[in-house]
Amino acid sequence: MSSYTLPLFLFAMALLASAPTVNAEGDDLLEYVKSIEPLTIRRSPLACPLPVVGSACPEENVFWYFKCCGQIADQCCFRLQDWVTVLLLFLAVCTILSIIINCVRCFCCA
Repeated sequence: MSSYTLPLFLFAMALLASAPTVNAEGDDLLEYVKSIEPLTIRRSPLACPLPVVGSACPEENVFWYFKCCGQIADQCCFRLQDWVTVLLLFLAVCTILSIIINCVRCFCCA
């Protein structure tokens, strides 16, 4: 195996661990996947739940944004932009495939 496989694998796992989670009780995974728009930069609300009485949310940037969450939508929750999520999933699939291919090569060629 290459000397870069283990560090690349650990880096991909760290990125996946920091990826946003989908809550099973409130959000449906299928609806979340359908709502992904990798070519759109999502914007953060001014405040949650309302700009007048809510707490101010930080500004969005190219990599992340904030979304209102909580039981009464009174908190600002961190979310990755959709293109970052798609990129992390692509890297995870490539890493898993490379590990499988390297294991097959090790067993077949030894």
